[in-house]
Amino acid sequence: MQNIRKVSFALIAWLGFTNAQAIDILTNGDTALSIGGYIKAEGVFDYPEEGDSSFKGEIRESRINLKTTKTINDKKLTGFVEGDFYGDFPSGGADLRLRHAYMQVDDLTVGKTWNGQFFAVAPLLTEQLDFWGTAFGTIVGGGTYSRPDLTVHYTHKGLRLTAQQPIYDDAGIPDMVASYSGKVDNFNYNLAVTAREAKNGTESDVGIGASLAGKLTLGKGSLHASVYNGKGMGGYSGICVAGPFGTTGGLDCDAEDGELISQTGYSLGYRHQITDKLRGNMSYGAVNVDDVAETSVNIKIANLIYAYTPDIDFGIEWRDRNKTTLPWRPEGQQLKVMAQYKF
Repeated sequence: MQNIRKVSFALIAWLGFTNAQAIDILTNGDTALSIGGYIKAEGVFDYPEEGDSSFKGEIRESRINLKTTKTINDKKLTGFVEGDFYGDFPSGGADLRLRHAYMQVDDLTVGKTWNGQFFAVAPLLTEQLDFWGTAFGTIVGGGTYSRPDLTVHYTHKGLRLTAQQPIYDDAGIPDMVASYSGKVDNFNYNLAVTAREAKNGTESDVGIGASLAGKLTLGKGSLHASVYNGKGMGGYSGICVAGPFGTTGGLDCDAEDGELISQTGYSLGYRHQITDKLRGNMSYGAVNVDDVAETSVNIKIANLIYAYTPDIDFGIEWRDRNKTTLPWRPEGQQLKVMAQYKF
């Protein structure tokens, strides 16, 4: 009862004061409860190739999570739930949206969480501030389908095997990913293969794709690169036959003239720790599709991030895209400023 009162008091205090510090609660021996997340305020200046420039400020990316851990019979159990406020986007609201809800025991993870492609690429990319294009040029494409409603991961050392909710609604099997990560001196790498059933007109075909990502640490800096190629990858890269999925009417858009179309994407980046508190990143991402329209999309990004305190960052980011990638991400340039408090 005393532990329950402690938990209740902590939750009430956290909900009542937005500037509360991180809360770590230990209850019933080795069972731990923690509350985390961040508050992120940002302003975006749009300078589109067509139309007038504009400014928009928002705080939707802010998120909150709850995590529990305990050990039973030498097995570590974890439960994690997280939400952000993109539930009514882009209509103008800021409803709470479920991002993650998973359970984990030892090497097995089940629930709504990052897909296999994300773990194969994202940890090796440069740091970016753009919520809608962080992984552009890779097989995770900035989060177009990066957190399926159901994902199962099995990990063993560097090996990860994943089965996840398929993109194609009428698929008879899960989308599957097998990846292996390793390190040689100061070089980290990950090699992955994706297999999925993709829509092809009124039928379906199996699409196969492969990706390779790496990070080379060089003193205070690091080089980052990734490349992928395959058929049926549009739902994960965010670029489909005839253009980005946000402008083509759906996620499953990989076929043309009765065949699945191949595509190639790559990203290059550099990160540098300029001072103890100031860091910067530059990156370039591109996707080329072998369709009749010869679809080609690229994005350039550069940013500076200042760690005002260990928990508070201020940042500015410039980006330029050669095509509209989402209705609210038009062709042209953007300048973003942000402040983030992590708790």
